[in-house]
Amino acid sequence: MEDDEVEEIIDLEYEILGLSVFVDISTKPYHKKVFVAESNGEIVGAAVVFWNDEFRLGSIVVKEDFRRQGIGKALIKRSIEFAKEKNFNSVWLEVSVEQSNLVSYYKSLGFRIHDVIKHFYGIGKHAYSMVYRMR
Repeated sequence: MEDDEVEEIIDLEYEILGLSVFVDISTKPYHKKVFVAESNGEIVGAAVVFWNDEFRLGSIVVKEDFRRQGIGKALIKRSIEFAKEKNFNSVWLEVSVEQSNLVSYYKSLGFRIHDVIKHFYGIGKHAYSMVYRMR
């Protein structure tokens, strides 16, 4: 991956996720991998995964003009395949309890709510911990 591609992914994550989530994901002391989606040579989406003893989907970002085209789904499926290749039995992620559409989307892909994490995104901003169990 070229430096300008890395910069493009960083800009995309920062733009979509915001500073606090971006910093949290970027500074974790884990093994990390980034999957990218391209359209005509332009990076239009990315998935960041990280792992040690658990495999986590740290972020999925897709440029607004490219949403609802299956890009996010493809990135998530590739992340799950990669977790299987690394011999993990599950994939974890966090999502705001306020994003009911996103929670439903993750459920449609096989993720299930495991727990509620209080104040994950700040005071009064809770998250669901969701898990995908390998079949």
